[in-house]
Order: sequence, then C-alpha cells, then structure tokens
Amino acid sequence: MTNKTQIRTQRISFILALLVVTYATISTYLYVCHGISITKVMVPIILGLGTIIISCGLLQRSFYEWLTKSPIKFSFARQSTIVLEAATETKAGCTNEIQAIEQPSVLDNYDAMLENVKKKEAERQVKIMDAIREYVTIKTAPYLSKEAIATLIANIEYMACNHPDLYKPIRSNINNPLRSPGLRHLAWNVGERLNVPLVKRAEFIKASFPHELVNATTEYLRLNLRDTVTSQIPIDVPDKGDFRFHLDTDNDDSQ
Repeated sequence: MTNKTQIRTQRISFILALLVVTYATISTYLYVCHGISITKVMVPIILGLGTIIISCGLLQRSFYEWLTKSPIKFSFARQSTIVLEAATETKAGCTNEIQAIEQPSVLDNYDAMLENVKKKEAERQVKIMDAIREYVTIKTAPYLSKEAIATLIANIEYMACNHPDLYKPIRSNINNPLRSPGLRHLAWNVGERLNVPLVKRAEFIKASFPHELVNATTEYLRLNLRDTVTSQIPIDVPDKGDFRFHLDTDNDDSQ
C-alpha cells in the first residue's frame, strides 16, 4: 500500500469515526433530555435514501445501455448559419485562387522550356566551336599550312561528334614542325572545352599527326596531355564556367 493510499484510508477512517461519535452524542442527548428516540426518526430516512440511490443507479445503467445501442445522435451545440455560410464562401474563394494559380500549369510549358534549354545549349556549342577555330588558327599558323589548319579543325569537329573514323592525317611544316609537347597540350586545351575524355583526345591528336607522334603510343599521350614541359603551345586552363581561351599567352617555340 502506497503512502497516498494510507493517508486517504486514515482520513476516511477518521471521518467515519467522527460521524459515529457525532451520531451517538446527538442520539444520547435527544433521548436523555427530550425523550426522543433518534432511531425511530432516522431509520425511515435512511431506508428512503437507500431506495432512491439504488433506483437511480438502476435507471442510469438502463439508459446507458439503451443509448449505446441506439443509432440516435444528440447534438448539444448549434452552429451559426452565418458562420457556416462564411466558411463555405471562404472555401470557394480559396478553390478559385488555387485554380487561378494552377492555370496555366508549369508542365504545360515543359516542351517549350525543354526546347529553350536545347536551343541555349546549341548556341553555346556554336560559340565554343567558334572559339576553338579562332584559337587553333592563331596557335598553329606558324607551323601549319592553311589547308592543314582546315583539316585540323575538321578533325576537331569529328572528335566533338564522336566520329574518329573520319580523322585525316596532317603534317606540320618541315622547316618549323610541331613537336610532341605542343601537340599534347593542343589536344588537352581543345578537348577540355569540348568535355572530351582524355583517351579520345589522345586518339584524336595521334591520328591527326601520325608523323610527328610516330614514337608516341596512345596510352603515353593520354597520360601526358597536361604535363609541365615547355612547349610551342602551352596549357590553357579555362576559367571556371567559361570556355574562352587566353589568346594573350604567347607561343613558346623553345621546345
């Protein structure tokens, strides 16, 4: 038994004892002083109260069982008609606003948006190729003929379109030939703007200049496209988010 239960029991016991003592005192006083027997008065009252309490308990139980089995629903709260009408109007207004927001739907413009994205990407690719043509022409002019530059640019376009079978060989000027470091750097610089894998850059430069790179394997070229060797065409790392070349960098014809 917990402390709370003990305290509660002690209080109830005290109250019952107090009631008994009070009843005995009052009963004795009335009988001695006035000759009244309280038992004759209290017994009918106690019996009547007991009967009423038992009747109420039985009626409450009967009503409870009947109400739980009956489908009758009681409502003790009455909603205001004005409030209900206002709520209905608010809901209708919100629905109209949602429909207004959803029309036109973003998905209805999906095709147009996709077409716009493709258009912008195509425009960017055109600008990249224009920049590459200008760069290649400026950087290789001292070492290639006009016809060789045109072939080199065509080979770059084939690399961008993944058509290595269309590559044509080129040979640089005999009196001022391009050397392996410059060719490796050229392949890296161009391939970086086109986002071409290193192995494809190596295959491109090897097929374009078979004479100058006769002793270099494709694997060697792939591993050394971006080295730190001084060359005729230096490495040109593009700025973040930009494809343009740094044409102010001079050619170094030392080695």
